[in-house]
Amino acid sequence: MEKLKEIYEFLTEKFFKLAGKFDGISEKIFEKTGAKINVGIIVMSIIFILFVLFFVKLILQFVLHFLATGDM
Repeated sequence: MEKLKEIYEFLTEKFFKLAGKFDGISEKIFEKTGAKINVGIIVMSIIFILFVLFFVKLILQFVLHFLATGDM
């Protein structure tokens, strides 16, 4: 359980560090439009969703292959 906590903390730290790199773009949008839009979180959320969809696709391919052929 402790190892999962360490992995979670590591991943969240990297996520927000990478999302923070988009702060300059967010500031430029705020200066020009007056709207506060966190571009980093939006981009990282899209990447995370694509990552999850990729793994779901892999799992489904494995399951469907197993059901169709019976081979592992």
